[in-house]
Amino acid sequence: MKKKNLAKKVMAVGIAAVLMMSAAACQGGEKKTTDGDTSQEKTSNAAASSDKAEGGVTITVGLKASHVEISNIETFKENWEEKTGNKLDIQAIDDDQFDSLLQTKMSTSGMWDIFIGDTGTQSTSYQHEKNLVDLSDEAWVPKLTETGKEFVTHSDGKVYCFPNGGVNSFGIVYNTKVFKDNGLEVPKTYEEFDAVCAKLKDAGITPIYVSMADAWTVNQIMNAEWPNILSKNPDALEKLNKNEIRWDSLPEFTQMFERLKGYVDNGYINSDISTATYEMGQKALASGQAAMMYMGDWADPEYVKVELAGEGNIGMFAAPSKDGDSQLAIAGPGGYYISNQCKNPDVAKDFISFMAEDDNLLLNMKTRACTSVWNDLDAPNLSGTLKDTQKYIDEGKTQIHYNQTYVITPSDDANSAFLSDLLGQKTPEECAKIWSDAVITVGKQLGFEGFK
Repeated sequence: MKKKNLAKKVMAVGIAAVLMMSAAACQGGEKKTTDGDTSQEKTSNAAASSDKAEGGVTITVGLKASHVEISNIETFKENWEEKTGNKLDIQAIDDDQFDSLLQTKMSTSGMWDIFIGDTGTQSTSYQHEKNLVDLSDEAWVPKLTETGKEFVTHSDGKVYCFPNGGVNSFGIVYNTKVFKDNGLEVPKTYEEFDAVCAKLKDAGITPIYVSMADAWTVNQIMNAEWPNILSKNPDALEKLNKNEIRWDSLPEFTQMFERLKGYVDNGYINSDISTATYEMGQKALASGQAAMMYMGDWADPEYVKVELAGEGNIGMFAAPSKDGDSQLAIAGPGGYYISNQCKNPDVAKDFISFMAEDDNLLLNMKTRACTSVWNDLDAPNLSGTLKDTQKYIDEGKTQIHYNQTYVITPSDDANSAFLSDLLGQKTPEECAKIWSDAVITVGKQLGFEGFK
């Protein structure tokens, strides 16, 4: 599955978090690395989890159809079955039907023994204490980095999830060669960013590329700017989740729309903004015709596939802030959960422990693109953007992506605020109000506490 398709689900129109990425585990001593449509349940085995199959117990695993490939579960299934004599029954469900089927199974019977789900606020509906097995005492938990623990630790302080991946990020991707050739440093403050844009424009290079024809790419602006808004308002998230304050009450939020309009007015954004496509943006940035684009870390190597000139020249930095203390948005992995309806929880735990073995974690990361969430184990073959991401993580300059911390998934109406701002159809203040009104409407429709 292409990263841009994942991104659309994570943060684009009708966002639905899907980032399920790399993983790795702890081993004493030096760090270790390697080189680098269906609505029916598709089963690899018809046995129920309570049945004794030849050679052992059968464990059922439910997951979205799109996650069969990206989770590497078929490889783990084959190796675990050979090692233990147990069986893994993989049941792939159409992505659009998975969540509703999961809720039905949880509330009735016939629940899978294991399922791959989300983390953060998007996992709230799982009712962890009621429906899931506590994994806090498993041997692999202490191996998680602090960032990894933060992603999989539930609000009750317990761990119910084995992370199926690592960390991905959202910020501003840029052509490192263009910056070097023009004597530019990565900007940290608004003033530095404006100066960089001005110099690029004078050199005949488009400073910022926006591909409005593919609306999901415009939403990357909020993904990148969110961390700085949150870091300057540390108590805002809790209040926003309870509808005690509005987004447009945060000065940095409205100022974001003002700055974006300023970029347009100053000619820092491509003039064909309304018809430009994502592919056009990839080519422009990778070729050096444009210098920067709001985007996720998948830009490298995705952009190079469109324009080979970008190979080795794509990096990432956090969106600038007023004081230069810029934060990068990171999104954690989804992961494996064990249902408390499982009749053989020890066998289910054994499968997860098998995946947590160093060699298996390294095998998983070798085919995935994200940073590690495990101590003493590095993700191999990191792209340029992910290497930059790791620096921000190491320095503690990150904020968790709002899809995993904010209770509301922004609607199309909310996301339209950015289009209206960039096209000059509404004032920045009106655009901030559009977003605020739209997310409150969603909260009311879903009956969330404080939004009724």
